[in-house]
Amino acid sequence: MIKEKERGETTEYVYNLLKEKIFEWDLSPGQKINISHLTREINISAIPLREALSRLNSENLVILEPNKGYRVSDILDTENMAKLLEARILLETHAVRNIIRLNNISVTEEMAALTDEMFSTNTGASNKKILDFTHLDQQFHHAIMNAGGNPFLFEAYKGMHCHLHIGRFYHVKGEIDQKDAPSEHMEIIEAIRTRDVYRAEIAISSHIQDSIDRLLERTKR
Repeated sequence: MIKEKERGETTEYVYNLLKEKIFEWDLSPGQKINISHLTREINISAIPLREALSRLNSENLVILEPNKGYRVSDILDTENMAKLLEARILLETHAVRNIIRLNNISVTEEMAALTDEMFSTNTGASNKKILDFTHLDQQFHHAIMNAGGNPFLFEAYKGMHCHLHIGRFYHVKGEIDQKDAPSEHMEIIEAIRTRDVYRAEIAISSHIQDSIDRLLERTKR
């Protein structure tokens, strides 16, 4: 019998493995997930697999359909990506205004440390490194929302799973913005450090807009 701790560790392993398969498109958008096949392929029981799928379902990476089972969720189309962009700009510009108003400037230390890690991540090494880069980017923006001082808006932001949706495009375009995105992060950090509200609003909204524009442009190539 698997002990509780061991089962938790197995579930975490399966969760990370499935997540990587989804981002690599080994499990492609819309694909039905065959639990029996995966248990044989990964050589685990169905229990940790179902627990991992439940967690992925909460993150909208997979969808549980009644009487059909799990399937990989579709990637956002251009129209819905634009709507996601609009929501992000509204929430994050509000957050940077509050950071300066509440004098939560110390958050820039965490933001700078995450940005330094993004600069040093070798995204060409493997798809896992791309996931690592995406996670660092997510942490950067979560730090902004958390320091914005409104836990309800932060929870709403996390529920949008912005970086999971965006990260799934990386397989399509074959590269990520390792230079541009962290450089834009530095401008956001400096604007907050100098308590320049207008500069901070422009920096965060331009960064979000430019990152999506770069993403969508490269998927056309």
